[in-house]
Amino acid sequence: MEEPREARFWRFEEDFGISLLIATLGTGLTPVVPDGDADDARVLRDDARLLLDSRLPAETLRTVWRAAAAGQDPGPDVPGLLRRIVESAEDRIAREAAGLSSGDTFFDGTPPMVTVDEPAMRKAVCAEVRAVAHQLTGSDVGAALERVAAEADADLGFRLFLRVVKETPVAVTMERYDRYLTIGEAFGYPGRLVHDGLDVRWPRFDDASLRRRFYWDFGFSYLAGRFHGDLWQHSYTVDEGIRGAASDYAGPVPGSSAYALLGDTLRLSRSPMSDDALTELWQAATGYGYDPQDEGVGARQWLHRTAEVCIERLREIDPGFTIGAPSPGHFEALNAVRRELREIAPVLTRAVHDSPWYGATTSPWFARSGTVVPTLEQVVDQVDPDLGFRLLLTCVRAYDVPVTDEQYARWTALGDRFGYGRRHVADLADPHAER
Repeated sequence: MEEPREARFWRFEEDFGISLLIATLGTGLTPVVPDGDADDARVLRDDARLLLDSRLPAETLRTVWRAAAAGQDPGPDVPGLLRRIVESAEDRIAREAAGLSSGDTFFDGTPPMVTVDEPAMRKAVCAEVRAVAHQLTGSDVGAALERVAAEADADLGFRLFLRVVKETPVAVTMERYDRYLTIGEAFGYPGRLVHDGLDVRWPRFDDASLRRRFYWDFGFSYLAGRFHGDLWQHSYTVDEGIRGAASDYAGPVPGSSAYALLGDTLRLSRSPMSDDALTELWQAATGYGYDPQDEGVGARQWLHRTAEVCIERLREIDPGFTIGAPSPGHFEALNAVRRELREIAPVLTRAVHDSPWYGATTSPWFARSGTVVPTLEQVVDQVDPDLGFRLLLTCVRAYDVPVTDEQYARWTALGDRFGYGRRHVADLADPHAER
């Protein structure tokens, strides 16, 4: 029977346990738990116990260890090494429990749970090992990795497999990379655990079909979301906020985030919209969280500043990248977006009117509420219905606008028509709230 377990990403943003230790031990192989808190020690102890309890031959463990450590030999007594690692981890855990260690726990709250279908995951991991076994250094490495996944633990086997693939290295197709991400998600991994260090054969960032690889929002609407309210001020500077919107994360093709943001900024800056309208658009979408005018920066100057960050990122990938005309907007969906904006307009206007001082008799938001929908209409009609729809979703999130089931279904279909990723519309704060 499948048992739910704590999702590993709750405590870790990248690799952890034995697969991380093997990569960082270096020569000498001193079995001491690296700096970290009791959580680090627990996963390391649990990994070592899984390998010991599997009773895999010492030579099999040695083969896997050597491949994951880029050829560094742990010696013939790997079970003895694992036992010393368990002892060191137990000591770290006991010291922290006694208040003798300064380890900090980063996360608070209740850990999310995942249900792992161990037989199915063992089969999936072994299939991926076999697919690249001929590319691994040493004819026995693939078979040894399969034994770890099949006889010890699929999760641990997959992490060790990824470490071997990264150390070899093996060039991975994008289709295979997607399968690795899917397996990692089933184990509750953060995307970076799979992504970081993997040699993926990426297509160019300007392929129009790549937007489906964005899990959530992207482009100018995503940039606006990063500056919503005043919470961003506690997380990053203005320049860091722009760079964050242009940076890459696991899943999308490197450079595609910057390319999408550049396209949006160019369409806006070259549009017939006035500077005042562009300023209203930014203020509305961010809930007046950051106003470039406070620094004496006009709307098109702000767009130019954003474009420069995108171009810098794209030239890191392609030094010869030059700015061309942005792709034309998706005007075939103009009427569909207009209908959605027209239907939500009264509720959106009221939400802006009541924000953030609900019930106040006087508020600057009263006047601002009347400009949000007309400004979004200009984007839809004059710039790009796709961008207008994304900014509408941004405003719905920013002002906690309730959305009916019928609207949510239509918006999901419209997002699919625009080629959005699977969580773009699904990430609405409360898509099924009552009006």
